[in-house]
Amino acid sequence: MGFLLSLKDFLVEKTTVFLKSTTTHRVVGYLLFFFVLTFVLFTNFSTRGVQLHPGQISPRDIRSPVTRVIIDESKTQELKRIAATQVKNVYQEDPEALPRSEEDLQVFLGRMQSVKEDTNLDDRQKLAALSGLLKETVAEKGLEGLDTEKLALYLLNAAPEDMERIGQRASKIVQNLMDKPVTSEALPSVYEQAAIQADAAGFALEAEQVIRVAVVQAVRPNMVFDAEATAKAKEEAVSKVLPVQRTIKQNQIIIRAGDPVTREHVAILEQLGLQRSRGFGVALGGTALFVLITFWLVVEYLRRYHREILGEDRLMVLLGLIVLLIVLLAKVLTIINIGQRPEVNALVGYLIPASVGPMLVAVLLDTRLAYFISAVLAFYVGLLTEGYQVAFALTAFAGGSVGVYRVSQVSQTSDLAKSGLYIAIANVVTFLTMTTIAGNLDLTLLGTGTMMGVLNGFLSAILMIGVLPYLESVFSITSMIKLLELSNPNQELLRRLLVEAPGTYHHSIMVGNLAEAAAEAVGAQPLQVRVGSYYHDIGKLKRPYFFVENQMSFENPHEKIAPSLSALIITSHIKDGVEMGKEARLPRIVLDFIEQHHGSSLVKYFYSRALEEDGDRYVSEETFRYEGPKPQSKEAALIMLADSVEAAVRSMQDASPGKIEGMVRKIIKDKLNDGQLEECDLTFRDLNIIAEAFCKILNGIYHTRIEYPENLTRELEVRRGKRGDSGDKQPGEG
Repeated sequence: MGFLLSLKDFLVEKTTVFLKSTTTHRVVGYLLFFFVLTFVLFTNFSTRGVQLHPGQISPRDIRSPVTRVIIDESKTQELKRIAATQVKNVYQEDPEALPRSEEDLQVFLGRMQSVKEDTNLDDRQKLAALSGLLKETVAEKGLEGLDTEKLALYLLNAAPEDMERIGQRASKIVQNLMDKPVTSEALPSVYEQAAIQADAAGFALEAEQVIRVAVVQAVRPNMVFDAEATAKAKEEAVSKVLPVQRTIKQNQIIIRAGDPVTREHVAILEQLGLQRSRGFGVALGGTALFVLITFWLVVEYLRRYHREILGEDRLMVLLGLIVLLIVLLAKVLTIINIGQRPEVNALVGYLIPASVGPMLVAVLLDTRLAYFISAVLAFYVGLLTEGYQVAFALTAFAGGSVGVYRVSQVSQTSDLAKSGLYIAIANVVTFLTMTTIAGNLDLTLLGTGTMMGVLNGFLSAILMIGVLPYLESVFSITSMIKLLELSNPNQELLRRLLVEAPGTYHHSIMVGNLAEAAAEAVGAQPLQVRVGSYYHDIGKLKRPYFFVENQMSFENPHEKIAPSLSALIITSHIKDGVEMGKEARLPRIVLDFIEQHHGSSLVKYFYSRALEEDGDRYVSEETFRYEGPKPQSKEAALIMLADSVEAAVRSMQDASPGKIEGMVRKIIKDKLNDGQLEECDLTFRDLNIIAEAFCKILNGIYHTRIEYPENLTRELEVRRGKRGDSGDKQPGEG
């Protein structure tokens, strides 16, 4: 009993561990996705086409969904049969045929002579033996009109010289006959020639008939039938027969309702893919195998290029949900009948908004992955549709690729709506191209297909805009669209920053410009950098006047407090910013920028003051450092560098291009030497490019202005006073 209880506890423990395992959850999720996708695709095969048999009455009109050239099997087979029958048999010459025939002739004549000379037999027995010998050959060779008993009596009484002449004549006839090709089929004709040549000998009738029997008994085919060569010749003749082709037009009726089904009908339906000749098990297995192949391709692609997505269950669920959403949407649209015209319903594949899937993947996950998913979804669209499946698949891929390209370059939310127009254009161009290739230039169908392509594009944009916010919220993903919303100056935190800390607001805008330019130069994410720059100093809202850019004409409060307290106030804007960001529900990526934009840098000014004031007493450097962490990405490092560079250059008295470049490179070098860039993936080449990008922007801001002579300035002021427009800017004031 105790053993059973222990076993039960062991099994319960292992089962619990198994069910709670992350690997188990992933396997279950993969299997669920696989089975659902396979089922949806298989339903299309299980409901498509008919299963008719010869002799059955057609239950409905069956039309061709496509224009296709098919092979007329019955006529083709008839032509092949005729070609095979026209091939003559192939023969090989037998050089031993004549010697064996002559030998057989001598044996036959010898047997007759032996019977005649046999002293043990009386005349009656000899007559019977000779008659039997002749009768055997007559019966075997089918000779007619011969009296074997009469011929036996002639042989019994024939003189030796007569027998010799019979043998010589028979031998000559055999040689004459076998000098020509003799086949087994030609033997009856050869037997007739033997009779004619025997009659021409001028012998007695009985002697001529004996010669005939002897020759027929001896002659044989000298051309042997070659079965292998004949078969090969027939195969060659059959292979040269071209298939008889027929063109079946789209929507052409193959079988009318109530008509009996013929073998020809079944052959046409099979070639059009309308005949379900295979069992459901085979179709299900093929569908599952196809899904498995595409599933493996996607996983392998993720394993090679996007391990971070493959390792994140939340993102994999999102990817699977997007694919299933498009497949289900395609399935629903293929069920819908638009009007009563079958040729119009056959174009419904152009209405499937498959572009939604790749665009969502591009916005929420990755652009390169989106192109790959676009190809996979195009395969699925081809499987789910009927008719010109290649055209539907290519249209889905073209529209999806264009959609991915457009949303990857989004700079404002209105660009999402514009992407629908580009998708529509891509759909229409692809549709017209494929229709032209197919040669189906019906104006009504062209107009309908064009309209469907346009609707597809706008429907794709509408669905994406509608679905995107929900997916962002459910899966906690910060997309480009969300970042664009956060960059709006009307956001509460940015409005507060403008009103309560205008210096910090202006500083953040400048940092954003610098960091965005550098991000574009080194291949980072410009939009992320710009938004992160806008919010990186929101923690200064808690104590704005403790930061020099906001003090303006106010006295500096740091002069009245200890350097350690000042450093604590300065560094605390990181923690305050994270707390304010969480209250405002800023995305994690923006919070990371707030946390990492100073890394573990040293607050040098207050650290130097502490050293001066404390003299010989020990001053801990850690007290004057930010808590970190150090920048973990290119984008965070760019914000750190832009933040430091902007503040430093702004404090310069003489901001000439040379001094600006020297300051920029000094700050970058200091951050590098301090180890602040060791956890991001910037290279030395990147740092040089970043410095050049910073200098280009800063030189444009702090450009040299024109200085006017004093007397000219006074004259301008007098003229302005007379005109009453003294508020105008002087030329060159920017």
